[in-house]
Amino acid sequence: MSKRISYLKAEIAKYSLKLDHKGYVANHDGNISIRIEEGFLCTPTSEAKASITGDMILTLDHEGKKTEGIGKPFSEIKLHLAAYRARSDVRAVVHAHPPYATARGLVRQALVPRLPEAIVSLGSVIPVLAHAMPGTAESERAVEDALQGVDCFYVAGNGVLAVGADVEQAYLRLELVEHLTYIEYLAQQMGVPLKLSDVDVQALLKKRTAAGLGPGARRNPRPVNTRPHSEPPSSDLKSIIAEEIMKALKGL
Repeated sequence: MSKRISYLKAEIAKYSLKLDHKGYVANHDGNISIRIEEGFLCTPTSEAKASITGDMILTLDHEGKKTEGIGKPFSEIKLHLAAYRARSDVRAVVHAHPPYATARGLVRQALVPRLPEAIVSLGSVIPVLAHAMPGTAESERAVEDALQGVDCFYVAGNGVLAVGADVEQAYLRLELVEHLTYIEYLAQQMGVPLKLSDVDVQALLKKRTAAGLGPGARRNPRPVNTRPHSEPPSSDLKSIIAEEIMKALKGL
């Protein structure tokens, strides 16, 4: 096994454990996948995320059929494949059932972020996908359609799905959705929450695009780094991304 694949499998195991520690999964809930040149890597079905180790990660071909590993792919692998079909920039998918976000999906309430930083990170709305039975073509089309405009969303009756350039980014987006949903829940109990003006929201969305995030940035992409996606991300690269977002916010 190459160092590249070993690293990616370890990343899946690492964020599987984070899902468990954060309380975003229970029993065998949740799943993670990563796109690689040969196809995909993914968590196996019927395994608690706290128990996942790198050597348990499965290798799939481009159609989602297992080519290596013990166990079976999770039943919702088609939702992940739909995400990868939707956008070539999606390199990882994380799906889980964080409690507050999952509850909000159940009552079919989209979330309009009230924190400026959140709009730069996630956009002006976190939508709710209509309920569709897992494994149906309808559910796959809904994922493909949603990802044209957002990077994460609630799924009515099925938690949250988030995508990213790597598994860390996808996980952090899911984590932020849960955090914002919890804040919104608390604010609603305390009074009438602040609402950002349309002018402020549009300014923040421009900053989002300037930071290389969202559909606007994908339509006019920056030159890409030629470092292979599968190599461990450098601390310098992470620092650059963080600096870009901070510059965008300070420029308001």
